Amino acid sequence: MDFNLTPSQQMSQKSVREFVRKEVVPLSQQLDENNEFPVAIYRQALALDVLDLTVPETLGGMGEEPLSFVMALEEFAWGSPALAHSIAASEAILYLLSRYGSNQQQDRYLPALMAGEIFGAAAVWRSEAVTGPAAPVRAVQAGDGYRLNGTLNYVPFATAADLAVVFAAINDNVNDHGNDITAVILDKQTPGWTASETSSLMGVRGFPLGRIDLNDVAVSEEHLLGGGKTGREIFDDLLRRCETAAAAIAVGLSRAAMESAVRHSKARIQFGKSLAEMEATQNKIADMAAGIQSARLLVYHAAISLEKAASAGPQSAMAKLTASELAVGICREAVQIHGGYGYVKDYPVERLYRDALFSQIYPTVNEASRRIIARHTLRTKR
Repeated sequence: MDFNLTPSQQMSQKSVREFVRKEVVPLSQQLDENNEFPVAIYRQALALDVLDLTVPETLGGMGEEPLSFVMALEEFAWGSPALAHSIAASEAILYLLSRYGSNQQQDRYLPALMAGEIFGAAAVWRSEAVTGPAAPVRAVQAGDGYRLNGTLNYVPFATAADLAVVFAAINDNVNDHGNDITAVILDKQTPGWTASETSSLMGVRGFPLGRIDLNDVAVSEEHLLGGGKTGREIFDDLLRRCETAAAAIAVGLSRAAMESAVRHSKARIQFGKSLAEMEATQNKIADMAAGIQSARLLVYHAAISLEKAASAGPQSAMAKLTASELAVGICREAVQIHGGYGYVKDYPVERLYRDALFSQIYPTVNEASRRIIARHTLRTKR
């Protein structure tokens, strides 16, 4: 497998890295303290065409492979995991519309979404308590359409969204192995839609998560998303993409934590020499660097596998599981290297540790990722 970067990928990575270093990193602590979505920085990031990367050229995008976007996400996460999650959530909506939307749906929403003029929302979060992707929302057939009822929690851009993609179980069928799921595009003006903010989070503060309540929302054929695919297929495709994005973000924040630990270890003098000169510290740094490179390669492999749906499921689950567990471990070690300084908000490792914990539960809890990996392994290995 060739991981050599194309000139276009190298240029994109460099421009994003420079932008994050100059504009995002100096504000990352402030963004966490204020717990507000940084609209201005988000729109500046869009000026780098980061959301256009994977949109087909025929629809006004750049037509790049998912790997290009994943690389950009790592750079954004290096500066602010919360901002990176926001960008990933926006790209997910663009992907759904460009891949499964009708011509009418694409013409109506894509240009404004890519320009950052409007926001889209899609609920992808799953926990062990949810039996299937559509369990929170029911779709009951009514004439030529459906009536939707239910509540979606932890939805990115819920209160700011002008549209949302909702996955609903048809006629209360929530069998985790069934296909009776429909994917629907809803406009914010649709009667029966209400949105509210999620309570303040422990980490990724500034990532705008909220709740959407649907009360007898009427949808017709023009609201359906699919292009011949079932809602189950679309959800699984979206989940694989979101898991890969979350893994890339975990790698980026791990890198930030390691670099903070390196800087501190060089500056901190103990017993007449720096922490960086001590073998115990060097062992920690070595494990961090090796782990980050290993996780990055898994993420790259998952991104390439997204083009091959049959192999993407276990690859994205492995990348998400490995990168998120690694992120928590690296941040914990970075705090230890900082000593007491690592436990105060003046140092970024405290924030990064809280952000890393989020990567273990979003968009899936790691137990769900383990199940996917185990089922694949038991099915394919003798």
